[in-house]
Amino acid sequence: MNIKRKFFLSAKAYLFLAPFLVFFILVVAYPVVFGGYLSFFGQRGARMWYVGGGNYLSVLMDPNFWSGFDIPLFLLLVQVPLMLFISIFIALLYERVKHSQVYRLIFYLPYAIPGIIAGILWSYIFSKSMSPFIPILSLFGIHNVNFLNLSTLIWILLIIILWEWTGYTALIIYSTLLSIPREYAEAAKIDGANNTQIAFYIKIPLLMNTLLILFIFNAIGALQVFNEPWMLGALVTLPPNYTPAMYIYNEAFYYGDFTYAIAMGLILAGVIFAISFFFLRTASKQMQIHE
Repeated sequence: MNIKRKFFLSAKAYLFLAPFLVFFILVVAYPVVFGGYLSFFGQRGARMWYVGGGNYLSVLMDPNFWSGFDIPLFLLLVQVPLMLFISIFIALLYERVKHSQVYRLIFYLPYAIPGIIAGILWSYIFSKSMSPFIPILSLFGIHNVNFLNLSTLIWILLIIILWEWTGYTALIIYSTLLSIPREYAEAAKIDGANNTQIAFYIKIPLLMNTLLILFIFNAIGALQVFNEPWMLGALVTLPPNYTPAMYIYNEAFYYGDFTYAIAMGLILAGVIFAISFFFLRTASKQMQIHE
């Protein structure tokens, strides 16, 4: 009877999982496996021939592919830590201000805005002819300002990504803060700790697991950055390998070399996995040491 019951429960669980599993296999697993198979072929138009690991070797020796990592690494080392720092500060403020639900909604809205709308908005803000900053700067005798060029684009990307993701990240951190028992803060206050000390010595250390997950997810996003520079590409001429994701897209859809683009995509996935695994292992070791 127990065996039948276990079988019934297992079958029931798999039945509930079936829609997701079917969707995952058809949309994710099968394309990845089939793409990996195609990456072992060379391509010229509709003609394909077997090259083994030739595409992967070419990618590893392609300086254009590796030079595209400058922007993702900048975002990984600058944007992600800066965003987490600002998000922690905002989340702690949510606990202190009145009507915090209003502020949470306001800070969350940029994340909810569709990417196309956000691209139009920022293109307008940094437009050379229509920017709302032009009348303000003209009052100070500054004219013909080119806000958007190849040298300033990296800082504009930093602003846009912070605008898009900080409110969302702060909301996740705030949700974790709500799960921290109030008794910890109350006991610290009895011992004479102020709000700043409670935040730094009690709340932030308890956020470390959440911050680690957020860091890894945002690091993955930084290494795959595509939408933001692509949206601004109409205002400034970008090299085809400005980021690895853009280089993969251009190789596939502009030059028609899909099999080479697949190999680049899989190597990019491997790099992302290696970096994520490194940070996860390092953080786990640090937590074990503190325990």
